[in-house]
Amino acid sequence: MDKPIVVVGGGIAGLSVAGMLAGNGMRCIIVEREASLGGHVRDWACMATDKCLRCFCCSAEDLVGYARSSDKIDVRTGWELSSVSLSSGGPKQAVLKRIGSAEEKTEEAAALVIATGFEPYNPGEKILLGHGRLDGVFTLAEMDSLLRRDMLSVFTRGRRGLRAAFFQCVGSRDANSGANYCSQYCCKAALRMALKLMHESPDISVTLFYIDIQLAGKYAGALLKAAEDKGVRLQQGVPGEITNSEDLLEVIVESQGLNRKEPFDRVILSIGERPSPKQSVLDQLGLPANEFGFVSSRDPLDNSRTAIPGVYVAGTCSGPKDIETTLEHAGQTAEVIMADLRKGALR
Repeated sequence: MDKPIVVVGGGIAGLSVAGMLAGNGMRCIIVEREASLGGHVRDWACMATDKCLRCFCCSAEDLVGYARSSDKIDVRTGWELSSVSLSSGGPKQAVLKRIGSAEEKTEEAAALVIATGFEPYNPGEKILLGHGRLDGVFTLAEMDSLLRRDMLSVFTRGRRGLRAAFFQCVGSRDANSGANYCSQYCCKAALRMALKLMHESPDISVTLFYIDIQLAGKYAGALLKAAEDKGVRLQQGVPGEITNSEDLLEVIVESQGLNRKEPFDRVILSIGERPSPKQSVLDQLGLPANEFGFVSSRDPLDNSRTAIPGVYVAGTCSGPKDIETTLEHAGQTAEVIMADLRKGALR
């Protein structure tokens, strides 16, 4: 196969697909709008305490390193997919455009992989939760960034004995905000973050407010048990309002039909995954989105292929996933592409 496979998106899904294909001798072009590879995960912190909590954040550095060093992978950061020409057998040519420039390049393409990722929910839409308005309200992604940069002091501000609350499903499982689905990653990510904070600052107490705990995977039960053993308080029901009184955050908690206020020093919002706004390629290709706005696969039992031959999907652009599931889906997509190549479905 002389023609390369064009991978749109340089996050962990796109990197993983390209890495596996390159490892099997196939040429790939990774097209990434941003100046750096790695997507959201490059800004997320390792959640290891005294042991690995299997957050898989370390995978980003490994995947970026492989892509940069492989002679089978052509990395185009600061570029986007402008248009695609299709033949009866699938993609024929991909026109790439440099961001902020009129420069374009046309590349032959054996196949196209859409791996454009997700957009984090904007918690500012939920005004009563106070993000961006009340001091001490953070998102899970902001906490990741602080830990990644060794800036936990921005969160603690030198105070000891902090009371921290996690709010789950902010922008997920919420028909009113247009996202009546689970974002898949939030429960495990919040439990890991709680354990990380309690490891870094043992005097922190943590309460996790949830609708119901959604955990999957071989190690999920152990993660929940570790949090409970560490003293994380699990409280069913997610408060809908935060107020402030002097230097405290007061969380409005409903209990037995009555509202009561519970004081905390910090609140962390576990924000959901939304469809990426960078998916104009769907309109170009005529690909449908599913009911939630993510890229639609051929069918639930064939979730790597799209309705267009030679066009594939990988990672969170097809629906919410955590890092582990994203890597698994990307690996599956690479396997499907190689199978299609072997049987001559791609030309």
